[in-house]
Amino acid sequence: MKPISVSNKKISVSDLSKKKQLGFMSCIIVVIGACIGAGIFFKNGSILTNTQGSIVLSVVCWLIAAIGVIAMALCLAEIVSGQKQQSNLGIAAWIKTFNTKYLYDSCKNFIAYIYTPIILVSLAYYFVQAMFQGINPTHALHWWAIMLIALGVLFWFFFTSGLSVKFFNVQNWIIMSVKFIPIVFALIIGFIFVGSNPVANTPFPSYTQSNTPLFSQLSPVFGIIASIPAIFFAFNGFTYPANLTSDMKEPKKLPLTMTLGLIIVTLIYVGISVSMLISSKTGGVDGLKGWLPDWLYTVIYILIAVGILSVINGTVTTSVKIYEDLIANNQIAFSHKFNISKKYNGKPMGGVLYGLIVTFIFFTLCTIIGLFFSNTANLPTMFDTQTQGIFSFVDIISNWDVLFIFMFIGVAILGCLINRKTHKVAVQKSNIFKPAAWVALILLGISILYLLISIFADVGLSIHYASAGKYDNATDKQNALLQTSLSAVMFLIYIGVIFIPSYITKKYSIHKH
Repeated sequence: MKPISVSNKKISVSDLSKKKQLGFMSCIIVVIGACIGAGIFFKNGSILTNTQGSIVLSVVCWLIAAIGVIAMALCLAEIVSGQKQQSNLGIAAWIKTFNTKYLYDSCKNFIAYIYTPIILVSLAYYFVQAMFQGINPTHALHWWAIMLIALGVLFWFFFTSGLSVKFFNVQNWIIMSVKFIPIVFALIIGFIFVGSNPVANTPFPSYTQSNTPLFSQLSPVFGIIASIPAIFFAFNGFTYPANLTSDMKEPKKLPLTMTLGLIIVTLIYVGISVSMLISSKTGGVDGLKGWLPDWLYTVIYILIAVGILSVINGTVTTSVKIYEDLIANNQIAFSHKFNISKKYNGKPMGGVLYGLIVTFIFFTLCTIIGLFFSNTANLPTMFDTQTQGIFSFVDIISNWDVLFIFMFIGVAILGCLINRKTHKVAVQKSNIFKPAAWVALILLGISILYLLISIFADVGLSIHYASAGKYDNATDKQNALLQTSLSAVMFLIYIGVIFIPSYITKKYSIHKH
């Protein structure tokens, strides 16, 4: 593999603003703030289901995934040392350094057109879901009202933190001071419950095997592998400081920043997971309803919703940086139309507008598709049927989204591993790189292979159950067939959007030359 050069003219967002505003501790806070938000509170229940109600296996899932993510972070010291200049493109910049132009284009397109908007859409919907589960309205909420609130949240952060790193930093610290309240609560609630109730009455989660189990439910081992993408979602923000290097006071400490942040996040996650699993029948805060006083249940959920805002805050800021770099270097569609930041005193207005437009398009698509989905997340009836479908679809596609961005991290790691033999890129070698690289690549390989098998196996299983008359009624049968088939079709479209445009561009370029 040859290192590539995408453009002779290299412009960085750092050229627009020379003032470095993010110190070492602020960057660690960015990692913690970006990771801890939606994942631990919204994915713990599904992990418990995947492991068939086993608390031990659920904790094992968190530990395995955490080891893989920390291994990736440890690889970054050598990967980042190969970059000749700072870049806000993060993962795409790493692939640009060590891999082919085709892979760089695929990663760049994925981040700009799929990963970023889907993450923002899912986070916005998670925020609304948490907020209203806390408020617990007496009437079912209509999907269009939920959609408008989620859109409003995204617009706010794009036009505040998206335009100003200072505003981002202020909002991040403010929200972080609030979001740690439910985190501390989640850490101690399980132990308070066990201490105030006889062990025999502790509501350890129960699991009832379905008559129509899908692939991940056939074995706890499959459930462990199926849980990895969900846990990756909880760790997703660990790379965000890599997209803010132009604003970091000490860019060389990027790998250390990520590693320390991840170790802190892992300790918090494992503690919360154990605490929630021994006190909640669902593995989540919703399973505490009826035991907690209503006012406390409401406060905790609202604070969780506020915590999700910090993840949106970090995601918006880093995405704007990415769009600005791509626009400045003419590496994204319609770049010339959005290269307008100089007109706004260096504020990234072009990146803000581009990000908003792409996000709005995906927001609309995810909402429309979700209207045809069934409630797979066992959501409460305060949400109407359409809203439940939207939340369920967003939950599934967010797992795909994160798994594929981690796959691209694996591609960069593999490229750097190959560089150990080719020596085509000068790097500062790390003794920990090789073992960390193999741990990360093996874990990613297993996860992606499992995803490919399970999606299409679920289609086959649902068809088998339907033909054997195992579904309780015609509605369950129809929903199962529609959901598994739609998931498979969406996955194929997902793959196509990632790789086909870059392939066409590559073929066109070869023909042109």
